[in-house]
Amino acid sequence: MELIFHKSEKYIDEDIFYYISDQRDKHSMIKPKKENLISMTVESDYLKFPSKGEVNNAFYPFEKNSIDKIYIGLSFPLFSNNWAASYLRYLLKIIKKDGAIILPVYPEEQASEKGMWSRSFLENIFTSRTGWTGTNNVWAENDGVMSMRIGKTFPKKINSTLNYYLEESGNQSYRTQLSDNNIDNLKLIKNIWAISRVSQIIEKIIQDAFENKKIIYCDVGTSPSLPFEVTVSNYINIKKTIISTENSQSYENLNNYFSYRVDSEYIKLNDRDIVSVGNLNPDVISIIYNKDNVSILEEVIKCSPNSIVIVYGDLDISNDSYKNYSIEMYSSIVATRLDEGKIINHYSDAIEKEINQESIANTSKIYVLKPN
Repeated sequence: MELIFHKSEKYIDEDIFYYISDQRDKHSMIKPKKENLISMTVESDYLKFPSKGEVNNAFYPFEKNSIDKIYIGLSFPLFSNNWAASYLRYLLKIIKKDGAIILPVYPEEQASEKGMWSRSFLENIFTSRTGWTGTNNVWAENDGVMSMRIGKTFPKKINSTLNYYLEESGNQSYRTQLSDNNIDNLKLIKNIWAISRVSQIIEKIIQDAFENKKIIYCDVGTSPSLPFEVTVSNYINIKKTIISTENSQSYENLNNYFSYRVDSEYIKLNDRDIVSVGNLNPDVISIIYNKDNVSILEEVIKCSPNSIVIVYGDLDISNDSYKNYSIEMYSSIVATRLDEGKIINHYSDAIEKEINQESIANTSKIYVLKPN
């Protein structure tokens, strides 16, 4: 069985063409036959076994060692963060012994700019041989494509909220509970995917602003998974995380899980305790998962005037409330700053167009407010 993962159905044709073109097959081992591919998407509402007859959700709990090949489509939102590394490790468990995961990789500069995978990023995490001894987990195929296989040693586990989800749910018990229209499972899955994307964007913003300097990070929102995922990133240096949320049960579950896995300090505040946030002097505050992000932003800038604030919403940047800040915009599709007049390139023509129209689109956006 050969699967290909997409963001949504509208990208299927372009994602498949990327792999069936004659440019992607250095070892004559990865080029698929179009008729053999079964498409699955992140956004599908169907949690069912892969089928040619319908497009099901890519997060279906597959059996171990059951899939021949998995192709990661250009549209599939897989960044080079801990979450995605954990996901690729999970996929290695579900392919057969001689199976493969095939994914797009970018030149080093483009990969760093967008938070995507490059050859070196993959090899730093997944290389499993010394010199030329043994089978490696990572194979070079051709320009823009790498493959992953079961190598000499299985890659070590990386800290991520995805591992918490996979371990706590248990694929077998989860599979037996599925029903055709299980809204709770679908909601959970889509939240998990969203954390992967948003956490990478926040990581990139922090990296751009502070590089590897130790910082205090705060999130105000309904999803504690986001700040926990950001905190365990290998690319930034967070010494203390403040989580202001009403979702106490989720916070406690994640705090227990990470308590002996990471050294960062976590501080739990009640939802919307913005005054206490200000008293703790965070370097960065994110406001993403709330129904009233802009209203919370107004409170935050009064109590934390020296913090960098990341907010998702429809922001009127001409508002006098923001006169003491310089305001930047980041893409919500790839992890990169949107600069006026700068073209952001992407292997996908459709996604490249979306990215470069994002700053003028009539949709909510990711803003970064930096104190002047």
